[in-house]
Amino acid sequence: MDVQSVPMTTKRIGRAFRFLKETGSTNRDMDAAGAAGAPEGLLIAADAQTAGCGRMTRGWFSPPGVNLYFSLLLRPDVAPYCAVSLPLVIGLAVAEGLAECEPSLQPQIKWPNDIYVNGKKICGILCEMQLAGDAINYLIAGVGVNVNILAAQLPPELRASATSVAIEIGQSASRETVLASILNRFEPLYDQWRAFGFTALVQQVNLFDMLRDMPIRMELSGTPIEGTACGIRRDGALLLRTTDGLMPVYSGEAHIVGYGQRLRHTAQS
Repeated sequence: MDVQSVPMTTKRIGRAFRFLKETGSTNRDMDAAGAAGAPEGLLIAADAQTAGCGRMTRGWFSPPGVNLYFSLLLRPDVAPYCAVSLPLVIGLAVAEGLAECEPSLQPQIKWPNDIYVNGKKICGILCEMQLAGDAINYLIAGVGVNVNILAAQLPPELRASATSVAIEIGQSASRETVLASILNRFEPLYDQWRAFGFTALVQQVNLFDMLRDMPIRMELSGTPIEGTACGIRRDGALLLRTTDGLMPVYSGEAHIVGYGQRLRHTAQS
């Protein structure tokens, strides 16, 4: 894969590029590179991962030759608490990049770190932070995008919940073009985030918000809670309306109540 063979407008992000035929995890490779002093903007991509992972230590299915698996090294001069909103910044770049490549996709951001198309997951994002005292030493942004994998190639347990660009548009797409489009979108968004915080991007992110006005069920510190999603706040928190009023949620996994039934109804309409 040669990302520099397609038009790129970035000045830093992705200009230093390492491509691996196979690796355990691009995030683990990037952690070693970051600890060794690699510069911001380094991109490590792999054709396949043998130990790819998502949030909550879940595995990420990473077969060769079909999808995008990559990590970016970031060294922002921001307070550590600001990092909670970084997955949404990357998610916005992915959503805008996919929409630019294939306007029919209509991607949505599922807070806090997934991208969905037609109710199925097409991208997962995993951000990890290394501190030096009270400051950020570096951040790793890991991204997996299903590009050309077909439904028959997915494990049976994922076929009802996962999709890809190829599945949605009925033909293969260029992985290099999708990657370049995401990177081109990400650099200016990242620079805005560094300079002005998530406040500068919250309106754009809310345009892609999958959960807005949906009934949500989740757990907070082991306690189940239900409410209605009311958008994403300026600090990256999900705003949830419960019987006790509005509350911000900064981490967790949101499940749309009755989501499977909603999808079946939509398919039958």
